[in-house]
Amino acid sequence: MQKIFYDTRMLDKAARDAYGLTEDIMMENAAAVLERQGSEHFFSPDNKYINRPAVLILAGGGNNGADGYALARRIVQHKIDVAVCQVYEPKSAMCVLQADRAKKAGAIFINPYDLDEWIERASFDLRVVYDCVFGSGFHGTLDAMAAAVVASANKIDGAYKIACDIPTGCGASDCKAASDSGIDKNSLQGQNAAAESFGHANNSFQDHNAAAFRADTTVTMGALKLALYSDAAKDACGKIVVVDLGVSRSNFESAMQAQNAAAVCAPANDSGTDKDYLQAQKAGREQKASQDQNTAAALPCAQLLEPADARLPLREKKQNSHKGTYGHTVIFSGTKPGAAVIAGHAALKFGSGLASLVPIACKINFENVADFELMVSDTIPKNATALVAGPGLGRPDDFGLAGNCPQDQEAAASTDCSRSISSGIDKNSLQDQKAAASTDSSLATVFGALKSSAMPFVLDADIFYWPQIKDLLAKKKNVVLTPHPKEFAELLKNLGLGECAVAQVVERRLELAKEFCAAFPGATLLLKGANVLIASKLQGEEEPRVYINALGTSALAKGGSGDVLAGMIAALLAQGYLPLEAAVTASIAHASASHAFDGKDYSLTPFGLIDAI
Repeated sequence: MQKIFYDTRMLDKAARDAYGLTEDIMMENAAAVLERQGSEHFFSPDNKYINRPAVLILAGGGNNGADGYALARRIVQHKIDVAVCQVYEPKSAMCVLQADRAKKAGAIFINPYDLDEWIERASFDLRVVYDCVFGSGFHGTLDAMAAAVVASANKIDGAYKIACDIPTGCGASDCKAASDSGIDKNSLQGQNAAAESFGHANNSFQDHNAAAFRADTTVTMGALKLALYSDAAKDACGKIVVVDLGVSRSNFESAMQAQNAAAVCAPANDSGTDKDYLQAQKAGREQKASQDQNTAAALPCAQLLEPADARLPLREKKQNSHKGTYGHTVIFSGTKPGAAVIAGHAALKFGSGLASLVPIACKINFENVADFELMVSDTIPKNATALVAGPGLGRPDDFGLAGNCPQDQEAAASTDCSRSISSGIDKNSLQDQKAAASTDSSLATVFGALKSSAMPFVLDADIFYWPQIKDLLAKKKNVVLTPHPKEFAELLKNLGLGECAVAQVVERRLELAKEFCAAFPGATLLLKGANVLIASKLQGEEEPRVYINALGTSALAKGGSGDVLAGMIAALLAQGYLPLEAAVTASIAHASASHAFDGKDYSLTPFGLIDAI
């Protein structure tokens, strides 16, 4: 696992203080690694050029731009034409200094209005484009000028693209502006107005919502940042490389603790007066409180999962075993039985000794749906060890109910019906009961069984649309929930945690996941997306554990992929894994299987994915 931080600027300062570094030294290290990342493309034998290789650097007005100017000064010595597009005039002290150095070294400066013309003139020689406009300190949306520059850069073909720290445009849009651009609000508005005016002659400046800079490689400084793992950043970052800035990565990540450990204690009482002594004590307490607050802010906000973090259900140490040793996964199935069939097959493939389907809608003939690997049971088998509810279950409108199920239906959940499905009764009796049962009692049976059972279970898909889930989660802790953003929005509404649009869920997923974990400690949330977020607040811990799985591919964007994941998680629960451990391992294996599939990415089906596990 690798640590992910919300914002590393505090660690930058702590590293300078703790290890005696200067901002200039750290910036020189940043420029050096950016140069190395691009050097293989400057004079590649596969590249042809008319005059000599050219490099374009997009520079902002803050310290990210300063990195770009330092880079320009270093590259120009290699007999390469270096052009710096000054998206904003240098503003921060270091940016002003580095721009002056780059100019003296021979780099040429161009303004954004001339960028397209320069690109057209140098296109055949252009080897590398560097994005040094905004770093991780930028939050919000790009103004017209920056958006237009990014759009022009993204259209360049044949040049390798490298982002400094984070691709411009990948900042967290739901956070307050904390830009390192070095330009104040009024200046930014002025730039916007100028760009919009110019846009009448150049349509590219009219696009305020241009995509982020699309990098082949993102060179991030010191440590990983959360913004690199938003869904929007998935297509923008390319390969992510963490580089040192003068100290090792481990020392950089722990710089705040090192700084506090070396801090001088509050001064001793040598003043001779009680008043001075009390003031000194107060100052010491305030200093410690400030240090504690800064240390907390500098702690990782998540962990990045890697393939080695999966603990696969290998069987080398259990040769004296039988199918019952590896658990029995049971999947409820309703209006769309194919999803339950997929989940059942995935459970078997991921180690569950047995897998059964339990129908809750009597109109479905399961003998015509399930093949011979899966069992079909009218009741929950007595040897079951994990349950799955949701895939193919059906939503309220599938059962002819307008909107969500009324609250009085929850009160009408039949105790006898719950017992019948969990304790087992003869087949004929259950068939008679099915014939007389309403759709409402079928769903009440599912929720009743889940609430009364001590088994761990997975909730997925349709079940998030039912309001009974609130009472269920209030009573259960050994549960894994696997919604996609739309389902999570429905879940939050049904839990009384607020109403969010799907876009808000995507943008605020870490914040919303933490709110969920605070309200339902012990439950494990796996929020699907381009990058999967897994969170759970364990007993005795103040903050939830948060993991991000960035290993998945677009091949998983196919109906049924989520049913495969639900079955895999349940299989691990059936084999005795803890919920958080099961979610982490299954998520990694699920993503890895999308890479292992031997075929075109668009052709991956759920059963192809299962075969690749």
